[in-house]
Amino acid sequence: MTPRPVAAVRPPSPRRGRGDVLAAAAALFHERGADATSMHDVAARLGVTKAALYRHVRDRAELLRAVTAPVRAEMRDALAASAAADDCPAADRITSLLDALARAGVADPVRHALFWGSDGAPSRDPADAACRETVVQRLAQLLEQAATRGEVRDDMAPRIAARLLLGAVTGAVAGRDTARSGVPDPASSTPVVTALLEGPVRSLAGGRRTR
Repeated sequence: MTPRPVAAVRPPSPRRGRGDVLAAAAALFHERGADATSMHDVAARLGVTKAALYRHVRDRAELLRAVTAPVRAEMRDALAASAAADDCPAADRITSLLDALARAGVADPVRHALFWGSDGAPSRDPADAACRETVVQRLAQLLEQAATRGEVRDDMAPRIAARLLLGAVTGAVAGRDTARSGVPDPASSTPVVTALLEGPVRSLAGGRRTR
């Protein structure tokens, strides 16, 4: 009697937590763009089924919102710190706000590039868009205050200047080659941050250049 072939036993899918899912999604969003990344892509990267992903998020929109949540939290903290320093010159608060943004970007370049669109289009999540707008408004407000007090030049509309400054800082941070430098250390980014601010911020803040 010919023995019946034994069916191959598939190995169990690896267990993945929410942190694993968000890390894989962040990497794929960064590599391909959020719009070009499917839930199937994320599941394949993790070696799990799509059904396993839905234990952690409802859909791709919620996944994107969860991936960029740490950036929104950092921006809220930076804005709160800026508001708490209202007794400081506006030009100094401009520098401090952009410095906080740059440090956060160096510490987590993948999520910040996705949030700000440094490598392409910014995240289209409504919460991200609202957060970016709040940062632009705050920076524009500070620039207007600083111009009124003669702390910075006044020949550019504050909102335009705010967008230019944000673009310069976030773009320069995203341009750091982490593949060559390894995992970025926020503490070691101070010279880079200083160089960034010396360009777009100090040149805008005429007469307040560090000597």
